[in-house]
Amino acid sequence: MATAATVKAAPGRVAPDLARPGRARPDLGRLVMVPLAVVMLLLDVVALTRGGGLDPLRLLRTAAICAFYALIIWCYLRRAPAIATSGSFTAYAAAVVATLTPFAFPLLPAGLPGAGQQLAGDALVLAGTAWAVWSLRFLGRNLSVIAQARDVVDRGPYRLVRHPLYAGEIVSALGLALCVGTVAAFAVWLALCGLQGYRALREEQVLLDALPGYRGYRARTAALLPGLF
Repeated sequence: MATAATVKAAPGRVAPDLARPGRARPDLGRLVMVPLAVVMLLLDVVALTRGGGLDPLRLLRTAAICAFYALIIWCYLRRAPAIATSGSFTAYAAAVVATLTPFAFPLLPAGLPGAGQQLAGDALVLAGTAWAVWSLRFLGRNLSVIAQARDVVDRGPYRLVRHPLYAGEIVSALGLALCVGTVAAFAVWLALCGLQGYRALREEQVLLDALPGYRGYRARTAALLPGLF
C-alpha cells in the first residue's frame, strides 16, 4: 500500500497530510465524532431499554443503530493517520451536510403513512443500517467523514461495491422518508442521494491520487450497486 513517499498531491484537490517527525497532530475528526457518536449511542440505548411498547422490528432497528454508533466510536478511536486529505471546500461541505441530513427526517412534519408503508420504512432502516454496520466493521481504521486516503479496503462488502457505507445510508434514509411519508421527506432523500454521489466522486479523486492500488480496485468494482456504475 501507499507510503508517504508515494503521495502526489493534485493542485486544488488533494493536500498531503504528513505529520512532522516528533510532532503528533491532533485528530480533529476524532475529537468531534467520538463525543457526537457517544451522545447518539446513549440516546438510542435509552430508547432501546424503554422500548417495551415497540414492535420487534422497531427494536431490531434501534439495536442496529446502537451498533452503528458503537462501531463509529471504535473506528475513530483506532483510526490511522491520513496519507492525504481533500483540499476542496465543496467536498468538505457535502460530506458534513450528507452526514447530518438523516437527522433532519424526525424534524419534518409527518404525514399519515399506512401500516404497510410504516413496516416497509422500518424494514429499510434496519436493512440499510445493518449493511452500514457490516461496512464499518471492514472499513475500520480508515473511517472518515471528509475525503481522506489511508488504505485500500477490498474485503467484506467492499468486494462488491466501492462505497457500501454510503449505499447503506441511502437505503436507511429512504426508510426514514417512508416513515415520515411526505413529499418534503422524499425531496430530502433525493438531495441526500445527490450529496452522497458527489461525496463519493470527490473521495475517489483523493484515493486515486494517493493510493496506487485504488485504480485497479476501482476498475473491477462497482460504485454503489453490484454490476452498475
